[in-house]
Amino acid sequence: MNEEVQPPVQRNGCHNCSNPEIEPGYLTPLCRECRKKFSRYPVLNSVKWAAAGVALLFLISGYNLPRYFKAGVTYEKALKAEKTHHYLSEKKLLKTVLQQFPDNFDAGAHYIIASFNNDDLADADSMLALMSNRKDDDNELIDKVNKVTEGFRYFNPTDTAFASSLRRMDKQSPAYEKTLEQYCSNHSEDVCASFMRGAYAFDQGNYAKADSVLSKIVQDHPDFRYAMLWLSNTYREEKQYDKAIVVLNNILQQNAEASYAIAGLAKIMLKQKQDKAALKKAMQAYELEPGARSTVYTLALANHFNNNIKERDRFYQQVKAIGEADGDLAPYNELSDIFNGKTSYR
Repeated sequence: MNEEVQPPVQRNGCHNCSNPEIEPGYLTPLCRECRKKFSRYPVLNSVKWAAAGVALLFLISGYNLPRYFKAGVTYEKALKAEKTHHYLSEKKLLKTVLQQFPDNFDAGAHYIIASFNNDDLADADSMLALMSNRKDDDNELIDKVNKVTEGFRYFNPTDTAFASSLRRMDKQSPAYEKTLEQYCSNHSEDVCASFMRGAYAFDQGNYAKADSVLSKIVQDHPDFRYAMLWLSNTYREEKQYDKAIVVLNNILQQNAEASYAIAGLAKIMLKQKQDKAALKKAMQAYELEPGARSTVYTLALANHFNNNIKERDRFYQQVKAIGEADGDLAPYNELSDIFNGKTSYR
């Protein structure tokens, strides 16, 4: 059945009272009296408070918007730094984000990645402990963090009793070397213990043994950057400079801002008597991490060979201060022997 649509009732006067005298200039036809009445219609208090609340929310969001926007931009810069392996820059950027948003899971996870790849193990471990009970749906990011932190095994022997026993021994005693050798022969899978064995051989001046042990570790674990550093040191002392440079550049491929690797390149230049270039390279490392022992040590050494005695002594005293703070004055004593002519660096 077809039903006709009824047209709306047409009103020629005021929509409210049908007064034929309409006030001109408005879309809704009302007489002057009705328009005055509607314009003074009382607004409920609940409506007023709701409007005030909305206005307040807009005010708060407007106040916070620059902060959120700035943090977002900083976070994106950090991710770009991570993609190009500039982990020191990434860490600094993420630290700024986390100061404002300490519970942000993604920023915390990437902070762990940046810290570990920059070999700041204590910072990576601290953030990992803070985030241990947090959950997130980004399985890809979680897997990435787990993969990176697998590298902690490089820095702790698997047998804690052995590690504790070794720490109590004098490194210069025959018992130390005997204990280390015996343990490694029975636990060849313990990467950290093998690294300790190679580093001990280097300290004893047994570069052939250090070369053999450390090169095997680096071959099997190409992401173990500290082993790579000690291997490059070994090559440098063996005067195999090209091989040392290759290893240091491999470190820089993993972390473009590894200041200790840049400092290592400066030390090789000093061995080769490229003193001005070495000083420039040492300054590059120092500018990245001015508080790091390796960068301060190398800058003191580079200034020594460039005959900048005042600058040499300034950084020399910084090495001493760092050593006094952490109880390791060996690098300071090494510099003393070089500066006094007791030891020949080259």
